[in-house]
Amino acid sequence: MSSQKQPDQKDILVVYHSSDAPMEKWQEWLSRLDPRIRLVALDDEASHQAEVMITWSPPYGAIAARPHLKGVISLAQGVDHLLDDPSLPRDIIIGRLIDPFMSESMAEWVMLAILKQHRDEAAYAAAVPRQEWISLEPRIPSDYTVSVMGIGAIGGHVAEKIAYFGFNVLGWSRTEKSIKGVTSLTGDEGFAHCLSQADYVVSVLPLTASTRDIYDASVFQQMKSGAYFINCGRGLQVMEDDLITALDNGHLSGACLDVFRQEPLPTGHPLWSHGKVTVWPHVSAQTSPITAAKQVLASILAIRDGKPPVNPVDISRGY
Repeated sequence: MSSQKQPDQKDILVVYHSSDAPMEKWQEWLSRLDPRIRLVALDDEASHQAEVMITWSPPYGAIAARPHLKGVISLAQGVDHLLDDPSLPRDIIIGRLIDPFMSESMAEWVMLAILKQHRDEAAYAAAVPRQEWISLEPRIPSDYTVSVMGIGAIGGHVAEKIAYFGFNVLGWSRTEKSIKGVTSLTGDEGFAHCLSQADYVVSVLPLTASTRDIYDASVFQQMKSGAYFINCGRGLQVMEDDLITALDNGHLSGACLDVFRQEPLPTGHPLWSHGKVTVWPHVSAQTSPITAAKQVLASILAIRDGKPPVNPVDISRGY
């Protein structure tokens, strides 16, 4: 339903569209920093006068339909949900959110996924109903290799945290990085080396033309026998039938997935009930206005002034 309030001349109109957090929550935290900010929904007539949009996955055409927009801010690090829109104006400014809280959250989630396997959580949990007091051989972290595919702003933090726990950590990225405790690899040879050496493969890759469908049967086959696959990057990077095959034939020991080709994951999808798969509903790194409002506001004001946002996106590169 459209808002009846007429915009005040002092208002800074910003279009808001996201399912992650209510608009009222973002309005509260942005207003604390700048009382001029007024968020409006897509169905509000005033949205057609706004110069900035903050969003996660708006409908195709929503940006192009608002001719006054100077820029768009993604409420996450990924921007594929914007770039996939065929009607997206190619000259529009795009910013993304790189929030330390989100990086820390994803590192927590990845460590949870790794440590549940490393500490045999499933075996100990299964022993409880049997009232069986068991003791399994402990594993030494330095004997195990974790490959983090994509060591950018978030992935680099994830890799560093894993190294802190004593694991041997390899990291792959488009360009070489310097991260404490992490061996940085690049190129096709580096990618293959990361796959073949890892006991745990953690994907934090952005979705681009070169990474879409990247995890197919041939890539799973390159992984070390018995490897465990963890994906908190993008669902469209994984050929899910090929992953299920690699799990069913025993080549991979299991998978922990936070992202999927279709979200929400459809009822009846085989990943829901697969015994070797842990399903999470895309919550490994949730956006919080409490921690992100300051950065988002800075980008809003910069875009209105014709300046780059805090974390500008190179549309040609895809991130």
